[in-house]
Formats: sequence, structure tokens, C-alpha cells
Amino acid sequence: MAETKFNKGWIVVGLGFLALAFAFAARSSVSMVIPLWETELGWTRTLSATGSSLVLAMMAAGSPVAGNLMDQHGPRAVFVFGLLALVAGVGGTAFATGPWHYLFLFGIVGGLGWASVSIPLVTAAVSACFDRNRGLAIGIAVSGATGGQLPVLSLLGISVAAMGWRSSFIGLAVLIASIALLVWFCLPAAVRQRPDSKDAPEADGLRDRLRFLFGQRTFLLLLAAFSLCGFTTAGVIDVHFIPYAISCGYSLELSTGAYGVHGLGNLAGVVLLSWAADHVNRPRLLATMFFVRAALFVYLFHIGTSPANLYLFAAAFGLLNFAVFPIIANIVATHIGVRIIGLTLGLLFGGHSLGAAIGALLGGWFFDLFAAYDFVWGLSLALAALAGVFAILIPETRPARPRPVAAAA
Repeated sequence: MAETKFNKGWIVVGLGFLALAFAFAARSSVSMVIPLWETELGWTRTLSATGSSLVLAMMAAGSPVAGNLMDQHGPRAVFVFGLLALVAGVGGTAFATGPWHYLFLFGIVGGLGWASVSIPLVTAAVSACFDRNRGLAIGIAVSGATGGQLPVLSLLGISVAAMGWRSSFIGLAVLIASIALLVWFCLPAAVRQRPDSKDAPEADGLRDRLRFLFGQRTFLLLLAAFSLCGFTTAGVIDVHFIPYAISCGYSLELSTGAYGVHGLGNLAGVVLLSWAADHVNRPRLLATMFFVRAALFVYLFHIGTSPANLYLFAAAFGLLNFAVFPIIANIVATHIGVRIIGLTLGLLFGGHSLGAAIGALLGGWFFDLFAAYDFVWGLSLALAALAGVFAILIPETRPARPRPVAAAA
């Protein structure tokens, strides 16, 4: 897709932002309605959490498949399928009367949707549209998963309070269906991908693509680093940060407020650091982010009882959380190429999800053993630093930008 006065890739960016905003809001809606389900349906919190766990499992397994389909058939078909699966999953849950309705519709059917409308797939679609300003474009699109979902969730909360959760879920499904129509009519059927410095060979078979990827040193380093990233973010911080803050003496309101600040930090970090990836050495930038994250785990040991410390940690950690993925995608585009970027990012996201699952499980297990989170944070510190080591071993293939030379007198 050639860049002209207006690069049509920005349409992909806008639609990706919109799709992620509604997809992530729909996934987060469970936490909003859990108390209502307890009262109205008699469902336990374990049951509600099981549905969310099914979603994560479907995302981990389905993202590589959806990414490979995107490489072969383009983003429009994959995104429309994913959005329609979300319509069926979220809209169908509005009529649920038994647990299996929720687990099947929200967890499995909806899980297929979230696997198809995800950060790696939106990143892959955007990456194929840009040579210049690729990092900035990815950052704007991916920010829909953080800042974009905030107004959607706020409106959904108002709707639940006014009309009830069933009517609100139906309304959300109708809006997602509208986005599916918008994607179908506005998104190109296929994005014409131009090869980068190292592109995949012309191999149509999945086995050939996998053999090519797992023979790439850069891919293996990114897979190792991003899997450890999942352990230290979605695994331990997303699951155990609020309980840890409460165990330190902070109130539930302060703890959840700090996590909200973490989300705002995600939004700022995605845009700012994705822009930085267009101008600096990307592996060094990625490694620096992991090393600073490791240092923040040291700070987490000493947050004490000062709200300022709690909020400072949440904001700083947020800056370095979601922003990792657009930088990794930027590296993939130039080191491996955009022809199989959907499969590549899907596999990387699967490793991240697996690392997150292990982190969440070990975090709870270690707390049950020691009645403290110190060992969890210490292990996370070491793994974040190791991820930084993996990142710094990646060579930078993009030539440095020339420095401006002062004009001669």
C-alpha cells in the first residue's frame, strides 16, 4: 500500500482503535456484573472467573490460527468474523439462564472473537500499511485497548445501572455489530504488503512458516522475552497487585484507584514509546524498558503506606506495560517481515499468555506458602531483567537516522 498524501493505512488504524475499544470493554464487563449475577442467578465468583479463564485460553490457542488466516486472507474477513463472534457471545449471554450458557457463549464463542480481534492482529494489520511512522500508527491503534475502552466501560456502567445488565449486553452487542458492518465496508479486503529487510520465503504451508520462524534467532529471542513479559505483567501485576496493596494497609478504593492510574499509564506509554521506536535503536529501547521494570519491582518492595508511592509505581509500571508489544511488532516487521506477521505476532502473544497464566498461578501458590508476596516480586524482578538481556541480544537492522548538519556559512 503506497503512502501518498493520505495513507489509507490510517483508516486501518482508526478501525483497529474502535474494534479494540469495544472488544476490551466487552471483556472487562464481567467484573462489572459479577455482583448482579450472584444476586440474580446465584452464580459464584469462581464460576464467573471460569468464564474469563476460558476466554484467555481461547485467546492463547486461537491467536496464532487467526494470525495465520489474516496473512492468507487479509484483515477484513478475520476482524468481521471476530466481531460477529463477540456479538453472539456477548448478546447471547444476555439471555443466559444456566452456567453452561455463560461458559459456552461468553467463554468459548466470545473467546473466538477475542482471539480474532486482539492487539497482535490489529498490530499486524497496521504494520503492513506503513514503512514510515509505523510505531506511531501501531501505538494509536493499540491505545484503543486502554484509553479507548474507558469511555465505553463508563457508558456501559451507566446503562447497567439504568436498564439492567441483560439490556445493556444486548445494546453492546448491537454496537459491536455496527462496527462489524463498518469494518466490512471500509476496510480493504487485503492489505498489499511490501517486503522489508528480511521477509519470509514464499512458503504457503503452515509447517514451512513455522520452520522458518523457529529457525530465526530474532523470533526466538522475542518469544523468550515476551513470555517473561507476560509473567511479570498480566500474570502477577494484573492479578496480584490489588491484593498486595490491600495487604500493605491500603484501602480497596485506593488500591483500585491506583490500578486505574496504571491503565492511564498504559495509554500514555503506548503512544509515546511507540513513537520513540521510530527514532531510536529499538532493541535497546525494549531492553531498557525491561530493566526499568525490574527496578520498579525493587521499588514495589518499599511502597510502605504512602498513597503517593502506590500511585507512582502504578503510573510508572503502566508506562512500560502495553507499550512493549508495539515495539516488538515494529522489530518483527523489519527483522522477519510483514508477509507472515499475523502468525508471528499470534505465536508471540500465545507465549505471553502462557507466561501470564504461569505467573498468576505461581503468584497465588507462593502467597499461600509464605503468606507474603516478597518471593513473587523477587522472581518477577529476575525474570524482567532476563527479558532485558534477551532483548539487547537482538541486532538493530534499521540504519540510524542521519544527524542534521549545520549549513555552511
